[in-house]
Amino acid sequence: MEEIFDVFTRDGEYLGTKPKSFCHSENPGVYHKPVWIWIINDNNEILVQKRAACKKNHPNKWDMPSAGHVDAGETIIEGAIRETYEELGVQTKEDDYEFICEYIADSSYEIAQVYLLYLNLKVEEFKLQPEEVAEVKWLSFDEFKKLFYSDEFVRFDDEYREIVVKTLSKKLK
Repeated sequence: MEEIFDVFTRDGEYLGTKPKSFCHSENPGVYHKPVWIWIINDNNEILVQKRAACKKNHPNKWDMPSAGHVDAGETIIEGAIRETYEELGVQTKEDDYEFICEYIADSSYEIAQVYLLYLNLKVEEFKLQPEEVAEVKWLSFDEFKKLFYSDEFVRFDDEYREIVVKTLSKKLK
């Protein structure tokens, strides 16, 4: 059964629900709200995931460690908790997430809800969802920046990349 998303105007006014295929069509005219989660640890490292080879979009590219769509009727935090568990096998709770910003990606009709999550797990402690994630690794801030701005990482627009780098540099000790 196809996923159903809550849809909004660009200004965030709720309009109802639409199927994923509609929301991901070329010009749907309505926005949906995915959750994008960045993860850091006490060693001043940033977690990244390599997208599975079978993914339709950006296969085998490095990406933020957890992200996904919020189902219709689900809160943003419920979506964050579910996606983190599904993709990484890590059980979290609402208080674990720190809101960073809302970012509007007009090209994909998304109003992304961007969060930070602190986790102190070793790579082998993650239980990866093979259909989504091929591998994860922790990177130093400098290693992360080099990868983030390379062709090996999913392409984000410059404004968003600036927000991420600035935010992570402030949060790392």
